[in-house]
Amino acid sequence: MTSRSCLSVLLWAAQVLPVRAASPCDPGLIQDKSNPYGYRLRGDRCEGIYIQEVSGAPLTVASWTESFADYDLASGAALVIEWESPSGKSVHLRAQGMRRRLYFRMDASPGGTSFSWHPDLLAAIQISKPELGITGSYQGTAGGQGREILLPLRIGQREKPRRSGGYELVVIPGVEFKEMFVTIADADPKNGVTLRNGVPLRYGYYPAERPVKIPVSGLSKAGIYHLQIGATQSAGGASTVDLWFYHSGK
Repeated sequence: MTSRSCLSVLLWAAQVLPVRAASPCDPGLIQDKSNPYGYRLRGDRCEGIYIQEVSGAPLTVASWTESFADYDLASGAALVIEWESPSGKSVHLRAQGMRRRLYFRMDASPGGTSFSWHPDLLAAIQISKPELGITGSYQGTAGGQGREILLPLRIGQREKPRRSGGYELVVIPGVEFKEMFVTIADADPKNGVTLRNGVPLRYGYYPAERPVKIPVSGLSKAGIYHLQIGATQSAGGASTVDLWFYHSGK
Protein backbone atom coordinates (compact mmCIF):
# COMPACT_ATOMS: atom_id res chain seq x y z
CA MET A 1 0.00 0.00 0.00
CA THR A 2 1.38 3.43 -0.91
CA SER A 3 1.96 6.13 1.67
CA ARG A 4 -0.89 8.14 0.09
CA SER A 5 -3.26 5.16 0.49
CA CYS A 6 -2.22 4.70 4.13
CA LEU A 7 -2.92 8.37 4.81
CA SER A 8 -6.36 8.06 3.23
CA VAL A 9 -7.22 5.08 5.43
CA LEU A 10 -6.11 6.92 8.58
CA LEU A 11 -8.16 9.98 7.69
CA TRP A 12 -11.21 7.79 7.05
CA ALA A 13 -10.78 6.04 10.40
CA ALA A 14 -10.53 9.35 12.23
CA GLN A 15 -13.82 10.48 10.69
CA VAL A 16 -15.79 7.23 10.97
CA LEU A 17 -14.59 5.36 14.06
CA PRO A 18 -15.98 6.59 17.42
CA VAL A 19 -13.61 8.33 19.80
CA ARG A 20 -13.26 6.38 23.04
CA ALA A 21 -13.64 8.65 26.06
CA ALA A 22 -10.91 8.63 28.67
CA SER A 23 -11.63 6.34 31.60
CA PRO A 24 -12.75 8.12 34.80
CA CYS A 25 -10.88 5.51 36.89
CA ASP A 26 -8.23 6.77 39.31
CA PRO A 27 -4.98 4.95 38.41
CA GLY A 28 -3.55 5.77 41.82
CA LEU A 29 -5.90 3.41 43.67
CA ILE A 30 -4.49 -0.02 44.51
CA GLN A 31 -6.92 -2.71 43.38
CA ASP A 32 -7.66 -6.25 44.50
CA LYS A 33 -8.55 -7.89 41.19
CA SER A 34 -9.78 -11.04 42.95
CA ASN A 35 -12.54 -9.10 44.76
CA PRO A 36 -15.83 -9.16 42.77
CA TYR A 37 -16.62 -5.78 44.34
CA GLY A 38 -13.19 -4.37 43.46
CA TYR A 39 -12.75 -0.86 42.04
CA ARG A 40 -12.94 -1.03 38.25
CA LEU A 41 -14.76 0.35 35.22
CA ARG A 42 -18.47 -0.49 35.45
CA GLY A 43 -20.26 0.99 32.45
CA ASP A 44 -20.51 4.77 32.85
CA ARG A 45 -18.43 4.92 36.04
CA CYS A 46 -15.57 3.35 37.99
CA GLU A 47 -16.68 1.91 41.29
CA GLY A 48 -15.76 -0.53 44.02
CA ILE A 49 -13.49 -1.48 46.90
CA TYR A 50 -9.78 -0.59 46.80
CA ILE A 51 -6.80 -1.31 49.04
CA GLN A 52 -5.97 1.53 51.41
CA GLU A 53 -2.37 2.65 51.62
CA VAL A 54 -0.79 2.92 55.07
CA SER A 55 -0.54 6.72 55.24
CA GLY A 56 -3.40 9.17 54.79
CA ALA A 57 -4.03 12.93 54.81
CA PRO A 58 -4.51 14.67 58.20
CA LEU A 59 -7.77 16.15 56.88
CA THR A 60 -9.77 14.95 53.87
CA VAL A 61 -12.69 16.64 52.09
CA ALA A 62 -15.26 13.84 51.73
CA SER A 63 -18.51 15.52 50.71
CA TRP A 64 -19.92 18.85 49.49
CA THR A 65 -23.68 18.92 48.97
CA GLU A 66 -26.65 21.26 48.88
CA SER A 67 -29.04 18.47 49.77
CA PHE A 68 -28.65 14.71 50.20
CA ALA A 69 -31.85 12.77 50.84
CA ASP A 70 -31.80 9.36 52.50
CA TYR A 71 -32.05 6.42 50.10
CA ASP A 72 -33.46 2.90 50.11
CA LEU A 73 -30.98 0.34 48.80
CA ALA A 74 -33.65 -2.36 48.59
CA SER A 75 -35.71 -0.33 46.11
CA GLY A 76 -33.12 -0.59 43.34
CA ALA A 77 -34.02 2.96 42.22
CA ALA A 78 -31.16 5.10 40.94
CA LEU A 79 -29.72 7.99 42.93
CA VAL A 80 -30.16 11.17 40.91
CA ILE A 81 -27.34 13.71 41.30
CA GLU A 82 -27.85 17.27 40.02
CA TRP A 83 -25.72 20.42 40.00
CA GLU A 84 -25.18 23.84 38.41
CA SER A 85 -21.88 24.77 36.86
CA PRO A 86 -20.48 27.45 34.55
CA SER A 87 -21.33 26.49 30.97
CA GLY A 88 -18.93 24.26 29.09
CA LYS A 89 -17.19 22.92 32.19
CA SER A 90 -16.49 19.18 32.38
CA VAL A 91 -17.56 17.81 35.76
CA HIS A 92 -16.02 14.95 37.72
CA LEU A 93 -18.10 13.18 40.38
CA ARG A 94 -16.47 11.27 43.21
CA ALA A 95 -18.11 9.27 46.00
CA GLN A 96 -16.26 7.63 48.86
CA GLY A 97 -17.05 5.50 51.86
CA MET A 98 -16.98 7.28 55.22
CA ARG A 99 -17.36 4.21 57.42
CA ARG A 100 -14.16 3.34 59.28
CA ARG A 101 -12.02 0.94 57.23
CA LEU A 102 -14.46 1.10 54.29
CA TYR A 103 -12.25 1.83 51.27
CA PHE A 104 -14.87 2.47 48.61
CA ARG A 105 -14.79 4.87 45.66
CA MET A 106 -16.96 5.83 42.70
CA ASP A 107 -15.65 8.09 39.93
CA ALA A 108 -17.65 9.36 36.95
CA SER A 109 -17.25 12.14 34.38
CA PRO A 110 -20.77 12.70 33.00
CA GLY A 111 -21.85 15.38 30.59
CA GLY A 112 -24.69 17.79 31.31
CA THR A 113 -25.91 18.73 34.78
CA SER A 114 -27.20 15.42 36.17
CA PHE A 115 -26.17 11.80 36.66
CA SER A 116 -28.17 8.65 37.48
CA TRP A 117 -26.25 6.28 39.71
CA HIS A 118 -27.64 2.76 40.01
CA PRO A 119 -27.03 1.54 43.61
CA ASP A 120 -26.42 -2.15 42.89
CA LEU A 121 -22.90 -2.09 44.34
CA LEU A 122 -23.92 0.18 47.22
CA ALA A 123 -26.56 -2.42 48.07
CA ALA A 124 -24.13 -5.34 47.77
CA ILE A 125 -21.63 -3.68 50.12
CA GLN A 126 -24.42 -2.21 52.31
CA ILE A 127 -23.32 1.43 52.30
CA SER A 128 -25.96 3.60 53.93
CA LYS A 129 -26.40 7.33 53.36
CA PRO A 130 -24.49 8.43 56.53
CA GLU A 131 -21.54 6.33 55.34
CA LEU A 132 -21.28 7.94 51.89
CA GLY A 133 -19.67 11.23 50.89
CA ILE A 134 -20.00 12.75 47.39
CA THR A 135 -18.26 15.65 45.64
CA GLY A 136 -18.48 17.16 42.17
CA SER A 137 -15.82 19.44 40.72
CA TYR A 138 -14.40 21.05 37.60
CA GLN A 139 -11.06 22.56 36.66
CA GLY A 140 -11.32 26.33 36.67
CA THR A 141 -9.65 29.57 37.74
CA ALA A 142 -9.98 31.27 41.11
CA GLY A 143 -7.91 34.19 42.33
CA GLY A 144 -5.91 34.12 39.10
CA GLN A 145 -4.79 30.51 39.53
CA GLY A 146 -5.95 27.15 38.22
CA ARG A 147 -8.01 25.33 40.85
CA GLU A 148 -10.23 22.33 41.36
CA ILE A 149 -13.58 24.00 42.09
CA LEU A 150 -16.34 22.12 43.91
CA LEU A 151 -19.97 22.22 42.84
CA PRO A 152 -22.72 21.83 45.46
CA LEU A 153 -24.60 18.61 44.63
CA ARG A 154 -28.29 17.83 45.10
CA ILE A 155 -28.97 14.11 45.56
CA GLY A 156 -32.31 12.31 45.72
CA GLN A 157 -33.87 8.97 44.90
CA ARG A 158 -37.65 8.81 45.06
CA GLU A 159 -38.20 12.54 44.54
CA LYS A 160 -36.45 15.28 42.59
CA PRO A 161 -33.37 16.52 44.51
CA ARG A 162 -34.35 19.64 46.44
CA ARG A 163 -32.73 23.02 46.86
CA SER A 164 -31.90 23.97 50.42
CA GLY A 165 -30.34 27.44 50.33
CA GLY A 166 -27.25 26.21 52.18
CA TYR A 167 -24.47 23.65 51.87
CA GLU A 168 -22.91 20.91 53.96
CA LEU A 169 -19.21 20.15 53.98
CA VAL A 170 -18.00 16.85 55.44
CA VAL A 171 -14.34 16.37 56.32
CA ILE A 172 -12.62 13.31 57.79
CA PRO A 173 -9.72 13.78 60.22
CA GLY A 174 -6.79 11.43 59.77
CA VAL A 175 -5.68 12.19 63.34
CA GLU A 176 -7.47 13.40 66.47
CA PHE A 177 -8.04 17.17 66.62
CA LYS A 178 -8.75 19.52 69.52
CA GLU A 179 -10.57 22.18 67.50
CA MET A 180 -11.43 23.20 63.95
CA PHE A 181 -11.76 26.74 62.59
CA VAL A 182 -13.64 27.90 59.47
CA THR A 183 -12.75 30.80 57.17
CA ILE A 184 -14.88 31.67 54.11
CA ALA A 185 -14.00 34.50 51.71
CA ASP A 186 -14.46 35.62 48.13
CA ALA A 187 -11.99 33.67 45.99
CA ASP A 188 -10.68 36.92 44.49
CA PRO A 189 -8.52 38.63 47.16
CA LYS A 190 -9.07 41.99 45.42
CA ASN A 191 -12.71 41.97 46.53
CA GLY A 192 -11.69 41.72 50.18
CA VAL A 193 -14.95 40.05 51.24
CA THR A 194 -14.66 37.67 54.22
CA LEU A 195 -17.80 35.97 55.51
CA ARG A 196 -16.17 33.98 58.33
CA ASN A 197 -12.71 34.47 59.74
CA GLY A 198 -11.35 31.59 61.81
CA VAL A 199 -14.67 30.80 63.49
CA PRO A 200 -14.32 27.74 65.78
CA LEU A 201 -16.81 24.89 65.37
CA ARG A 202 -16.86 24.13 69.12
CA TYR A 203 -18.00 20.52 68.61
CA GLY A 204 -15.82 19.45 71.53
CA TYR A 205 -14.28 16.28 70.14
CA TYR A 206 -12.84 15.35 66.74
CA PRO A 207 -11.63 11.71 66.74
CA ALA A 208 -9.68 10.28 63.83
CA GLU A 209 -11.66 8.72 60.96
CA ARG A 210 -15.02 10.07 62.17
CA PRO A 211 -16.76 12.44 59.70
CA VAL A 212 -17.22 16.06 60.78
CA LYS A 213 -20.19 17.95 59.28
CA ILE A 214 -19.81 21.70 58.71
CA PRO A 215 -22.84 23.77 57.58
CA VAL A 216 -22.22 26.66 55.19
CA SER A 217 -24.87 29.36 54.62
CA GLY A 218 -25.34 33.09 54.25
CA LEU A 219 -24.01 33.32 50.68
CA SER A 220 -25.78 35.79 48.41
CA LYS A 221 -23.64 36.87 45.48
CA ALA A 222 -23.00 34.27 42.79
CA GLY A 223 -19.37 33.38 42.20
CA ILE A 224 -16.44 31.37 43.50
CA TYR A 225 -15.53 31.27 47.17
CA HIS A 226 -12.50 30.09 49.14
CA LEU A 227 -13.09 27.98 52.25
CA GLN A 228 -10.30 27.03 54.64
CA ILE A 229 -10.47 24.60 57.56
CA GLY A 230 -7.74 25.02 60.15
CA ALA A 231 -7.35 22.43 62.90
CA THR A 232 -5.20 21.98 65.99
CA GLN A 233 -4.06 18.43 66.65
CA SER A 234 -4.48 16.80 70.05
CA ALA A 235 -0.89 15.54 69.87
CA GLY A 236 0.42 18.99 68.97
CA GLY A 237 0.78 20.79 65.66
CA ALA A 238 -1.80 22.05 63.19
CA SER A 239 -3.30 21.15 59.82
CA THR A 240 -5.20 23.07 57.16
CA VAL A 241 -7.22 22.15 54.10
CA ASP A 242 -8.32 24.62 51.42
CA LEU A 243 -11.13 24.28 48.93
CA TRP A 244 -12.79 26.49 46.36
CA PHE A 245 -16.47 26.20 45.47
CA TYR A 246 -18.93 27.68 42.99
CA HIS A 247 -22.12 29.32 44.24
CA SER A 248 -24.75 29.83 41.53
CA GLY A 249 -26.77 32.32 43.57
CA LYS A 250 -30.00 30.38 42.97
